[in-house]
Amino acid sequence: VRTQAGVERLIRRLLKEMGEDPGEVIQVRPFDGGWGDALSYGITRRDGRQARIYRRDLDDGNEQGMKDALRSFS
Repeated sequence: VRTQAGVERLIRRLLKEMGEDPGEVIQVRPFDGGWGDALSYGITRRDGRQARIYRRDLDDGNEQGMKDALRSFS
């Protein structure tokens, strides 16, 4: 079962591995469901830019796909 703490911890770890400051993340929220079954998760940084990672990448353990999504803050 996916939890808020687990999703946030994963996002922060991936950002750190990418050389980004995980402290810049101010919000992570589930879309189309709760923490355990959301179809995607929106990530917002302090500068207001947003990115989204998808459940299929989480389910598949596709860390490269999640990193690619995190590189696309817009």
